[in-house]
Amino acid sequence: MLGHDNDEEDNHDDVIANIAQEMHFPLPVVKRVFEAELSRLMAAARITDYVVLFASRRTRAELLAGQRRASAVS
Repeated sequence: MLGHDNDEEDNHDDVIANIAQEMHFPLPVVKRVFEAELSRLMAAARITDYVVLFASRRTRAELLAGQRRASAVS
């Protein structure tokens, strides 16, 4: 499918931007966490239909956990 990768990349960029806006995190931080989660999930996935959804959930959870750790240290 021609253009499939660009559509997927655009979707990932939209997901990253939405998470950054919702959670008030810098875009580069969200992008780094999302891409790490996506790569980790894709490496083990046999069916990839919902990998972006799971990666976005794990990204939110990781960002929240980091926020909690930072608050506990302060």
